[in-house]
Amino acid sequence: MEAGGGSGTSGASGGSGESGGPSLRDNVQKAIEDLRAAGEKATGDVRSSIDSAVARLRDVSGDASSKAQDQVSSFRSTLEDATEDVRKELGRLAIRAQTSRESVEELAKELEERRKSLGGQSGG
Repeated sequence: MEAGGGSGTSGASGGSGESGGPSLRDNVQKAIEDLRAAGEKATGDVRSSIDSAVARLRDVSGDASSKAQDQVSSFRSTLEDATEDVRKELGRLAIRAQTSRESVEELAKELEERRKSLGGQSGG
């Protein structure tokens, strides 16, 4: 039984936060780019420190992304194994957990797409 459809792992990307600005992943990538640019102009110990910082950021970013993907996969598995009532309650909790209007609107679009894909089927 499929638990949903559409964008799948969009939450794994770090989200866009309340401001509707860049995602966490985008911010980390920009920080890495800024550090690399500074490293190209630096010399000696400063350059070495910047290179080390870039490597640590890449490691942390990769770990965080991997953990987020694992959480999404685990949640998806939970949903697939859950009863209809449990899926509804988890869906309500997921909606209430949103902290930005943008996220709520994205979920509303997803619900509308799902409603259309189910067509005339009755719940249950």
